[in-house]
Amino acid sequence: MRRPILLLTVAALAVAGCNDSSAPPVDRDAGTAEPCAVSDDDGDGFGDDETCAVLDCDDTNASVYPGAPEACNGIDEDCDGDVDDDLGEGACGLGECRRTRPYCEDGRPRACEPAPPSDEQCNGLDDDCDGEIDEALVGETCGVGACGARAECIGGAWSTCTPGAPGVEACNRIDDDCDGTVDEGFGVQVLQSTYTALNAQHPQCDGVGERLGPNCNAAMHRICAQTECSTTGFGPLENSGDVSIVGCVRATGREVPYATLATFHGPCDGTGERMGPNCNAAIHRYCVSEGFVSGFGPTEQTADAALVQCLDAGVATTVGTTYTVLSGHHPGCTAARRIGPDCNAAISRFCSSRSDRTGYGPIENFGDDASVTCVR
Repeated sequence: MRRPILLLTVAALAVAGCNDSSAPPVDRDAGTAEPCAVSDDDGDGFGDDETCAVLDCDDTNASVYPGAPEACNGIDEDCDGDVDDDLGEGACGLGECRRTRPYCEDGRPRACEPAPPSDEQCNGLDDDCDGEIDEALVGETCGVGACGARAECIGGAWSTCTPGAPGVEACNRIDDDCDGTVDEGFGVQVLQSTYTALNAQHPQCDGVGERLGPNCNAAMHRICAQTECSTTGFGPLENSGDVSIVGCVRATGREVPYATLATFHGPCDGTGERMGPNCNAAIHRYCVSEGFVSGFGPTEQTADAALVQCLDAGVATTVGTTYTVLSGHHPGCTAARRIGPDCNAAISRFCSSRSDRTGYGPIENFGDDASVTCVR
């Protein structure tokens, strides 16, 4: 009686289609996995029995099962067939130094390292990796003086360098008309002054106790420094009564020890002579050694040094003459009286006869010969 029962059971199973080879395969996708504790040796809720919808790919490791969180260790924790997947990547650095790198490589966490920076270029990129683009770039220059311009980096490309338009020259230490010369036409000014005005600049220059000397030099230097487009002055070019005419000019002032001046002309040592023909020569020679055309002074003095004024080629020129010629401009200026107010007037008049504005000196003299500096 048991055999027919068994046959009926098998037939019943056949009719139910349990051995139908056309049945769909079991879906083992970890993404739709549900726990299956059949044959779960490691207690992670997933076993490796064929009846489970998805299988535990390592039933000896409780950290490995379908859908488990992936770690960077060279193991396929989530049983999807890929090792250390979906762990993402990091980024580091700025500009052209920015780099990306997977957090995990070869089963080990990896740090992101930026690329090294390079010199900034006009290309719309942050080459030096400081967070700014095309900054602090120096472009091509063009034009001179106030017309000077520079190309700019705009949108990663250099603009065209276009000089500005020239203007009218003014006394402002700027080349307004863009011809390469600063303040031309303002080389020297003849200031109609008085000893009363000079005395206000230096008390000892009063036209009585002193009309020409170190105190009046300082007074003329100070009064000219207050005038437009001048920094110092010399003279008096002419003087009579309270009148003192001064030549005001722009020059480069240098404080020079008398010990240095003595190396250019020994008698100008600050002891035997502090102002006079020997110091005229020493100051002139010093300024020439510094690249200037000539110089005068001292316009101010300390115990050991003299403030001298050097003139460049845009303002001054040296001229050789004779006391015979100079005496024709002022009879008091002769080889017997080589320096002083009469020679100041003679030299100024001599330079004016050459179409210069005025002049000073002598900067060198020997016998009847004299060299003077004429100022435009």
